[in-house]
Amino acid sequence: MKNFEERADQLSLKDIDECLADGEIFKSARLKLLAPGAKLLIGPRGTGKTHLMRYTYAHAMHSKSSPLVLYASFNRYLHLEPLLKKSPDALKRFHTWVVARLLLSVYDYLNDAELSSDQFSASGFTYGEGELRQLVALLERGSGDELYETVGRNLTVEHVHGAVHCLMGSLKRSRCVILLDDAALSLSDQYLVSFFEIFRLLKSEGVAPKASVYPGSTQYGPTFHASHEAEEVHLWLSIEDPDYSSIMGDIATRRLSLEESNAMNPDILELFKYVAFGIPRVFLRLLREYFDSKPGTSQQKVNKIVERQAALIGAEYDSLGLKLQQFSSIVTIGRKFFDRVISDVTVAQGEDSTKRNITIGLRQGDDRTPLADRMIRFLVEVGLLYPLQAVSHGANRKYDRFIPHIAFLYQQGAFREGRKATLKALPELMRQPSVKHPIRRELTTLLSADEISGLKLDLPPCQNCGAQRYNDSQLFCHQCGEQLVASSLFEECMKLPLENVPGISSALIARIHRDTKIKTIGHVVASQNASSDLQRANYVGPVRAESIINKVALTVEEFLS
Repeated sequence: MKNFEERADQLSLKDIDECLADGEIFKSARLKLLAPGAKLLIGPRGTGKTHLMRYTYAHAMHSKSSPLVLYASFNRYLHLEPLLKKSPDALKRFHTWVVARLLLSVYDYLNDAELSSDQFSASGFTYGEGELRQLVALLERGSGDELYETVGRNLTVEHVHGAVHCLMGSLKRSRCVILLDDAALSLSDQYLVSFFEIFRLLKSEGVAPKASVYPGSTQYGPTFHASHEAEEVHLWLSIEDPDYSSIMGDIATRRLSLEESNAMNPDILELFKYVAFGIPRVFLRLLREYFDSKPGTSQQKVNKIVERQAALIGAEYDSLGLKLQQFSSIVTIGRKFFDRVISDVTVAQGEDSTKRNITIGLRQGDDRTPLADRMIRFLVEVGLLYPLQAVSHGANRKYDRFIPHIAFLYQQGAFREGRKATLKALPELMRQPSVKHPIRRELTTLLSADEISGLKLDLPPCQNCGAQRYNDSQLFCHQCGEQLVASSLFEECMKLPLENVPGISSALIARIHRDTKIKTIGHVVASQNASSDLQRANYVGPVRAESIINKVALTVEEFLS
């Protein structure tokens, strides 16, 4: 399929340019990215943050009227997470890694624009591209002590400012925008705090940092106040936006070939737009599933595709309990909360199909503890709940409003006409007026008393005797006296069996286990020559080995993102 890669970080700059939808929400966000001042680009995974940043970067490169725009991604930050356990100067090494990546964004710009880097030598800039790339690669592997001591330890944000101003002068640009993609380091709070300290230091006369983050759960640390330090730019298209259908249609037009567009049932296309819930990556996934699906009736194919996609989104949410083990109880109860929201909204919508009734209001009250609010933010983070502006229904009766994910409402039959599901029912409903007041609930009507009391932090047990910790500041086990260490998410990912990698058949995995020593994801990542090692398995050649390695790499990135 034409340019049908779902992830923007895997597309070339040429493809990025050709397949960005041009809706008002994206135009407005692009202008914000190019404007002076620090910005936070906010949206769940898949809403187009990376695509928009790379598009802005590519276009500004060839426009003399635009500021200098640099782009750096920090999606591999968790590769440094094991250092927090092993190295006393982990935060300093992380600081070095961030600065080195920012300096490499200057070299990336020169390479993409096909310009020479001679001006850096002439200006006294002493850090070469090869040296910086080696430093970054070694830090991500938890090694490189010698290079870190001789080069990395000396890197500061001032070096970034020097390189940026040198390039600005060479290109005759009056100011610079630095795009910091994948800056929501939500799975490592210590690094996140350090990162936004660097973000603050980057802000200077003529230099404006812009970072992409997740809604709700990104913690900025005690010294970074998001609402004061940077303007928030939200990038998540609402299904109630008047231009929603046309914007999503533009995405399909730019990604599908003419033959595929002609073969696409327009009713199914319209239904998929709303099932995607404003997230382009999910929309593209639905389209791919449709073209790859086996023969059957249109309704059967759609039902299976929606069921599969809802399972994927649900699994992504459930994985938070593994990634953030201290929040596993909150994640588990959050799923029960979400399921009851889906049930209540489905019942309410079924009572009158002539009006749209898909919004639920959750009362702000004493039962909304910080842990309860964290539970809700996780649901927003993954894209299961779309937050709307809060409304008041009188004194002490203020409600936060949310739209639950349409795919789950569809599965529950919220849009059936009688007992029969139809392809047109959902799109037609979205054209109907909305009810005057949303469904109103309190936390206590959606969760039992036991479930509310179960909203607690789950601290990792003692690694020696398994005793449960009393609190997150406990340094030694109260039972055996062993010094307590934090679990490493990266190391947990490396322990995952190869069976956890999607797209590898059980028969192939059985042959790999039988003929090689490769058993886990970590074995593939750590192998000096993974392709050669995998080819020791029967019927595994270079092409299949490369495919396995790519699937493992994608699984690691998805797990650690």
